[in-house]
Amino acid sequence: MKVLVLKSESGKVTSDYLEDGNIGEVVRKTAEKALKEWNEFSSDFIIMRDSQEAKLPLPLKPDLYEKVKNFLSGKDKTSAILKLPVFIISFDNQWKEENFQDKKVYVVSYYVTEELKKELIDYASEVTSEEKLEETEEEEEEEEEE
Repeated sequence: MKVLVLKSESGKVTSDYLEDGNIGEVVRKTAEKALKEWNEFSSDFIIMRDSQEAKLPLPLKPDLYEKVKNFLSGKDKTSAILKLPVFIISFDNQWKEENFQDKKVYVVSYYVTEELKKELIDYASEVTSEEKLEETEEEEEEEEEE
């Protein structure tokens, strides 16, 4: 199955490509690449495993079903629900008071469809977005006021 690798910097996806192979091998290879870009004096190096829920319209074509059968977690009236593994390799990040901000990451997941690729691109952009940090700070200030 094809594996999608996205590089996100400051809220923008700056590269994306597909690789053939086992997702574990692709994550390791991408981590080696990220290690070369990592500055150990200013940033942590973290690999996190997450999952992203996605929906595919029913009925699934046989070839698509074969691709995603291991990720099926349920269905509703019109969609199959998938839980796709997503690996985030963070190599340029910082702490701002109590908040953690990723500046550059690689996001690695399975490539299923163009639609799901767009969702992963949005997700990768959001991970490194400065707006995410500002929203978190505003939420904390609101909680303190209550």
